[in-house]
Amino acid sequence: MHPYLQQLLRPRKKSGLVSLPPHGEFRGHALGKVLIAYITWPFREGHHAPRARGHTNAFEVIAMASSYQELGYQVEIVDYDDNTYIPPSDCCVAIDLHGQLERWNSFLPETCQRILHATGPHWLLWNDSELRRLLAIQDRKGVALFPQRQVAPSHSASLADQIVVLGNNYTMQSFQFANKPITRVPLSSAYEFDYPQERDLSVAKKHFLWVGSYGMVHKGLDLVLDAFARMPELSLTVCGRPEKERDFFRLYEKELLHTPNITFHGWIDMASDAFSTISKTHAAIIYPSSAEGGAGSVIHSMHAGMVPICTREASVDLGDFGLLITEGSVEAVMEAALEFSSLSDQEVSERAAASYAHARTHHTQELFQKNYRDFAKHLLHR
Repeated sequence: MHPYLQQLLRPRKKSGLVSLPPHGEFRGHALGKVLIAYITWPFREGHHAPRARGHTNAFEVIAMASSYQELGYQVEIVDYDDNTYIPPSDCCVAIDLHGQLERWNSFLPETCQRILHATGPHWLLWNDSELRRLLAIQDRKGVALFPQRQVAPSHSASLADQIVVLGNNYTMQSFQFANKPITRVPLSSAYEFDYPQERDLSVAKKHFLWVGSYGMVHKGLDLVLDAFARMPELSLTVCGRPEKERDFFRLYEKELLHTPNITFHGWIDMASDAFSTISKTHAAIIYPSSAEGGAGSVIHSMHAGMVPICTREASVDLGDFGLLITEGSVEAVMEAALEFSSLSDQEVSERAAASYAHARTHHTQELFQKNYRDFAKHLLHR
């Protein structure tokens, strides 16, 4: 069976409830209960566990829970796909990642604040964006690939009293139809690095990086491979696991394995020496994603001093330092890459420094914790 169908049909988890008491003076007499449906394993393994590498969610769910504990609340955490959990009838705040609010709704008191914690754009935009990219491949290549990143429909945005997003205006706008208050809490970063001082920008500006998890078409790897196969004067390093998506890998095996200016590195630990070497030889990350709630791999690369070259849909602020890929097409990727490679070394240096500064002042764990705590205080009038 195809992995996409296996994912849709796999049994839902049973409750792995984590219950946390309030902090400090409130211990023993909580002001109420807060429910979070996200991931529970970080509370057992810690946010530095091996499987937390490269993703921000382990730290962020712990920071979210801690914010409510500090305000005097008992916090219950369940996995986002746990369809067996019944919320407590005295719940004050119920936070859903996707799809649980409609199941919980009849159990929650009217006074409970229902929050959608949106790690991506609205599901309708998210699903449509990947399908449009797959249709474009069908037109370009005459091949129909399976979708990898489709999510189930949900009424959570309509049921929520408030919505929290991690991305920028692109993500926020996808929820405006619901006419609910939307708060941006910018994505944190799993890594922070020293700025790569020793970098020959005359060479590095011609070396581009693509880093992504699963959903190669969703994240624009097809566009990047097709573009760089037509630009032998520029080089591309691909870090990810496209071999896990067999139909995609078959289609792009030549570009990944047999194209001189494209290096297929495979999966990479961004805290490794290998990534440190890449950051000293590459000046830009190129990421024509079809939809994001804030592209973590781009933020991590900005922390390593790279300039982001992205579509608007990557939901990363480009400021005056990044370059916009104007649309999800091979030609637009080529145009952006060629424009960047033609910049003076001085301008590349200035853009890279500004990108690094932006990441350090907007996307850190400390800032996420502060921003989320501020949201929680406002929500609970504390």
